[in-house]
Amino acid sequence: MGQFGLVRALLQCASCRFSALYFIPFSGGLAAAGRSDAGDALLAAGFWLLLTLGIELTNRLTDRVEDAVNRPERTALCQQIGWERLRRIQALLWLAVAASAAVWLARLPSTMLAALIALGVCAGIGYSRGPRLARRRALVFVVLSGAFVGPFALGWAAGSPSAAATDWRELGRFVPLFWVMTLFVSSLAGIKDITDREGDERIGYRSAFMEFAERHGALALIAVVAAPFVALAGFAAGGALPVRALALVAFLPVSIVVALAVRGAAAAASRLTVREALYHHWLAFTSAALLVCYPSAFLLATVLGGWLFWIFASRHLHWAPALRAADLPTIVRLARVGSVRAPVAPLREGRAWGTS
Repeated sequence: MGQFGLVRALLQCASCRFSALYFIPFSGGLAAAGRSDAGDALLAAGFWLLLTLGIELTNRLTDRVEDAVNRPERTALCQQIGWERLRRIQALLWLAVAASAAVWLARLPSTMLAALIALGVCAGIGYSRGPRLARRRALVFVVLSGAFVGPFALGWAAGSPSAAATDWRELGRFVPLFWVMTLFVSSLAGIKDITDREGDERIGYRSAFMEFAERHGALALIAVVAAPFVALAGFAAGGALPVRALALVAFLPVSIVVALAVRGAAAAASRLTVREALYHHWLAFTSAALLVCYPSAFLLATVLGGWLFWIFASRHLHWAPALRAADLPTIVRLARVGSVRAPVAPLREGRAWGTS
């Protein structure tokens, strides 16, 4: 494998596109702090790319058993690179993360910024190693929702003059937005497990979201995905969020369709399509929420930049086929099937869903 092929395979198996999921909330934090520095944005883009690659490669190395079943295409890329080489690259990536964080802190000294970077790194490593938060059913959604809260808070700390101090109470004014985003991610992020059932069974793990989607009817699932929009309406009515944030309710039908499609997807290809729809919907809602709450030319530019990278990486630097417009009718069809599918009766422990 040539050097170009090696780098491309590495970016594919390490899901480099997910750095956009961190970079866009970070840019929102900068915008909320009133800072619009292109240098900060470029430095952050490099940092989040390195951190994403480090997190994902750590996950590839720890989840080899289940990934061999769930992600044979991605596992094949890892094998092309070589597992031992991946271990060395993983170590270098974490060293690069530390070096880039040091440069960042030298440029913008802040105790809060340092604490948030350390917390993000610990959560990224702990997702797959040590406490293995990815396998903690009660905590995994909190960690995943941190994909918004953490980068946003870090962006605000990097952009706010007052954040050079350690007054964490300043972040309190963003709690309504944090709640909406946490509920949004928590209500849908479990869809990522739709393609993982067989491999997860081999290690005795059950996805809480998939179990709920199977065992309850369509109305129960709709109620879950509607929760962030109910919270959004309440915060907007109470003045904690701008009234224009109510425009985000337009995303509710999309959330419902994507969630119901989980119940209607039986074939492996359709499950992968639904999973891709989740991530696009996640990034779209995140982008819209930030632009509605903190509109600025700087934020619009960084969001557009993040989306351009996301689309390019999804099509050329990802291990799975990219979501295309032609897939949308399929998702709607799957949602219709899921809306009328009867709930599955609970199964005994040790069968089908495995044991936790």
